[in-house]
Amino acid sequence: MQKRCKTLTRTLGWTACCAQFVLIGILFVPGFYLMRGTQVASVKSLLHLMPAPPFKELVRIYTVVKNNRPEIGESEAWRVAEVIREESAKHNLDPMLVAALIEVESGFRPTAVSSMGARGIMQIMPDVGKAIAQEIGLKIDSGSNPFRPEQLDDPALNIKLGTYYLNGMKKIFRSLNHALVAYNVGPTEMRNRLDNNIDVPVEFVNAVLSAYQKYQKPMPPAF
Repeated sequence: MQKRCKTLTRTLGWTACCAQFVLIGILFVPGFYLMRGTQVASVKSLLHLMPAPPFKELVRIYTVVKNNRPEIGESEAWRVAEVIREESAKHNLDPMLVAALIEVESGFRPTAVSSMGARGIMQIMPDVGKAIAQEIGLKIDSGSNPFRPEQLDDPALNIKLGTYYLNGMKKIFRSLNHALVAYNVGPTEMRNRLDNNIDVPVEFVNAVLSAYQKYQKPMPPAF
């Protein structure tokens, strides 16, 4: 039995060693041939199996931003795109859905103010924005200076609060359509309509989903 165990141990050790050499070959041999200008096709096949880099998604978001606001600078467009990508990933949201919501809410205008007082790129009501900021521990009060509605004009802060709020609506209403309506009219109004069988407005939802569907089609980069 001891002899068989030793033989099995040697076999397993040899197998592990071979596996290491195979792994090294997979990782380094394609790069070696690529430098020599050979077997490029096989390397491309290997790369094709890898997930798309985050930059590709970032470019798509950037393109949406620039298509809506061609007058803004490159650095600002990339900054907005990056915040959308990061905050959407944090809350398990499709960044293109968030971009569609922003297009409908404000046309990507960070200083937009609605007749009801909603502000910024994702049209956050000041009281809602302040409550969310406190809930997630954001320091939006600077020293003795209290929160000011104008702070919602900062796209980065607004997107951070807006994506958190949209994700919260999804968790409450368990439906993207209902979550979008609740985002637009407020969760209290949405719950009242559902509980009392009152028609739910669909115009806002249709507009967002229409923009979202448009973003699913290939778009030429806005460079």
